[in-house]
Amino acid sequence: MTEDLIFIGGTGRSGTHILCRLLGRHPRYAGVPIEARFHCNKRGMPDLLSGRVSLGGFMEKLRGFWWHRVRVDGEPRGLYNLLTRAEFAAAADRFEARYHDNPMEACRGLFGDLLWPLAEEEGKPGLVEMSSHNVREAQTLRRLFQEASFVHAVRDGRDAASSVTTKTWGPERVVAAIDWWADRLRSIERGVRGEEDGGAYALPADRLRVVVLDDLVAGERDAAYGGLLDFLGIDDDPRMRGFFEGEMSPANAHVARWREGMGRFGRLRVERKYERTLAALERERNHAARPLIEAYERLG
Repeated sequence: MTEDLIFIGGTGRSGTHILCRLLGRHPRYAGVPIEARFHCNKRGMPDLLSGRVSLGGFMEKLRGFWWHRVRVDGEPRGLYNLLTRAEFAAAADRFEARYHDNPMEACRGLFGDLLWPLAEEEGKPGLVEMSSHNVREAQTLRRLFQEASFVHAVRDGRDAASSVTTKTWGPERVVAAIDWWADRLRSIERGVRGEEDGGAYALPADRLRVVVLDDLVAGERDAAYGGLLDFLGIDDDPRMRGFFEGEMSPANAHVARWREGMGRFGRLRVERKYERTLAALERERNHAARPLIEAYERLG
């Protein structure tokens, strides 16, 4: 049931939402309209399965924060958007009762109970989920869902950093926010690559695709779009194509927003910081470095 599954993730402010909306137009996939989070965030399934959080601690956050929360701007968020309280409570109780007998199967069941009805309602065989930590926790998610595909959404780090500065939880200046962005790319790299029983492992190329938002909205758009379709093994579709051509524009993606309100010397400082950061990420062999550098060289 949960094998035809795409996990989209990134640093935050990187295009995960727009990619989910794009793929959710395809007849094969229903897009989860919120970040579900319980399967990949702190005190979520990876921490539960590794023993970093108890079952009680996980259930407390599931029934509280992940069910319903209110952001600092007053906007409510949570799983309450997707199903009724009774449906949620039944799924949570079922998971809690089954967890100790078979933790992996119970986690798969909870994910399916909470999210898969969205695909069933739309009559689609697959699902797309866009929590930002998906790629960072890709190894755990792949053990849970062996056939899942992962899309790592990235964008020009200057624009990602500029967007972060508008949030209460991020650095206030673009230069500092570039460090924030790079640190999260490093964290994602650790999630994609690691060791188990003394052996190195990584997501295979046929399960991980880096998608540079800038290419989709302002670069060689058709090539980037076609590459994503090929990776997922799906054909183009009029609804998906219409969204791509009508909604995914430089203006809507706020391309080069980092320049706004910045003088010549400020822009030069940011450019130099970004170039140094990309070079450092490439020296570290971060899997996102080369696609970002190539996009930077093409688009400037």
